[in-house]
Order: sequence, then C-alpha cells, then structure tokens
Amino acid sequence: MIRSMTGFARHESAHPQGVLSWEIRAVNHRFLDIQFRLPDAMRALEMRFREVIRQQVERGRIDATLKLQWSIAKTGALQCDEVRLNALLTAVERIETLSPFSHSAPSLDCLLMYPGIISEVEIDVTQIEVLAVEALEQALKWLNDSRQREGDALRLALVERLHKVEALAKEVSLHQPELLKRQHNKLLERLQQSPVQGDAQRLEQELVFWAQKIDNSEEVDRLLAHVAEVQRLLQQKGSVGKTLDFMMQELNREANTMASKSLDSQVSKATVDLKVLIEQMREQVQNIE
Repeated sequence: MIRSMTGFARHESAHPQGVLSWEIRAVNHRFLDIQFRLPDAMRALEMRFREVIRQQVERGRIDATLKLQWSIAKTGALQCDEVRLNALLTAVERIETLSPFSHSAPSLDCLLMYPGIISEVEIDVTQIEVLAVEALEQALKWLNDSRQREGDALRLALVERLHKVEALAKEVSLHQPELLKRQHNKLLERLQQSPVQGDAQRLEQELVFWAQKIDNSEEVDRLLAHVAEVQRLLQQKGSVGKTLDFMMQELNREANTMASKSLDSQVSKATVDLKVLIEQMREQVQNIE
C-alpha cells in the first residue's frame, strides 16, 4: 500500500555509557535525500546509518539526528600520557643541566599546558554501534508506521475523488449523443433558413466532420482508463509517487481536451469540475513516496 513521504519518529535506548536517542523527520522530496546530525564520536558510522535508512525508505528528505547523553562516569573523563610526561620531564632536566642561566622548576600549570599531556578519554564507538543501528531501525519502523497511516488516509481521499472523476466522465459520455443530435439539428435548421442552397452530400460530410471534432468519446474512454490505472497503482507496494504524478498529468490532459471541444454549458461545467478534482489529487500525490 502507498506511504506518505512525511512523518516523525523518536526512539531512545539506554546503554552502560549513557542514553542514545534518534530523531527522524521526513518531508517531501523528488528523490531520497538523507541528512545527518551526529556527535563527533559517531561520525565514522554515517555510511552505516545511511545504508540502514536506504533499506527502509525509497523517497523523501530524511533528517536524522543522533544524540548521546553520556553517563556521569564517562562525562569529562581525562587521561594522562605518562610516557609523554616522562619524556618532557627528562628534557627539562637536560635543559637545566646545559643551561648557564638560573631557573626554577616548571610549574604544574606549564606541564599541563604542553600538548598531549592531558587528553579526554576517547569513546569506543564499537561498543555502542550495534545499539545505535538497532535504535535507528526501530525509529525507522515507527516512522514508516506513521507514514503508512498517512498513506492510508491519502489513498482514501484519492479513491473518493477518483469515483467523482469517473462519475463526471460517465455523465459527459451519456450526455454526448443528445448533445450531438441537438447541435446537428441546430446546424441543419440554420442551413435550411439560409438563402444559399448547398450540395446535400457535401453538407452531410461537413456535419460528420463537425460531429467528430466535438465528440468527447475517446477522451472519456482514456480518462476512465487512467482512473482504473490510478486505482491499481494505489493498491501496490513500493514507491509509486512519480508514476501517480505522471498519471495526474495524463488525466489533466484529457480534461483539457474535453474542455476545448465543449459547446455545451453542462459539459463545460463537468470539465471544470474534473480539472478541480484532478488538481486536488495532484496536490495529494506530491506527498506520496
């Protein structure tokens, strides 16, 4: 069944190092466009996350945000590079021996300011990679559930309008013979009142040609065929949004042709109503994956 391209999902997962949470927002887009906001410690996993999303989403703009709230034990943890510190102290002692100038021992502040002596403990992302992927998959499941619910609502709205389009097309089709007969008789009456007498055979040929020009039968048949195809697409799984958008263009093309052929106010009103319904459906289709 069809799915909407818009939706939102949030999922939290607790682990020994803290709390991991995903927020995913999905909106309309012509193709699949994935944007991430990741903590620095998790940027190396972006391609892995991107592949997970590609497996679940076919089209739309996806904004995925990952937040990590570290536990107190991990927050701000620092480590001292003892090897580097010993090397620095050895160098200081050597300088003291070689230098002819008087000097004082380096202060603790000076030692701490030396690059690489104190650094923040790096987080081992391999410990939480599996949890991050599992949380992302769960968030995507909830996202697709919400997109499916909205897709079901869109499908019902489209089916309702398709029934109206079908009814209007059949109304035009039923009205067509009466319209052709009325116009035929009207033209004959005008020609009979004309002082100029014409060739009867030629006149009949012109009437047939004229009747073909205003006949909407082919447009009605194609319109009904397009309606049936759209109804079939609405029952399919996968990404059908682009195909549906193309079908809306075809429906609109037939409605425009019918309007250009119309010489009757009733048919003109029906074609206007058709174009309104098709435009409403086109707007809804823009939101389908």
